[in-house]
Amino acid sequence: MTGTGNEPGFEASIEMTDADFEFAVTPMSKEFVIRTFEKYDLRSIVYFGEEMFYVAQQDMEPYHPMYANNPYPEEIELIFDLMVTERIHRIEYIDNVLKRSPIEEHPDI
Repeated sequence: MTGTGNEPGFEASIEMTDADFEFAVTPMSKEFVIRTFEKYDLRSIVYFGEEMFYVAQQDMEPYHPMYANNPYPEEIELIFDLMVTERIHRIEYIDNVLKRSPIEEHPDI
């Protein structure tokens, strides 16, 4: 799957609630995601599939690891894992509101 991040499936239109984390493993929670977005001054994370992510800061500039070929901070990597597991293509944090894209239907269901 490829895209620009502007397709309807990539629109973060649903406010996240604690129910979105019902099956998440600790420390993952709504509060954990909000703290991570605030700590790194993030606006959004977009998952394009096949381990490809785009992380944007509040000023819309890309956020990337400090050194080439290094992973993102552990908190961000945990959010990546959540997005892959739950098939969430976009999470945004704007004006103190955490939103996600609609959850993609599993092709086998």
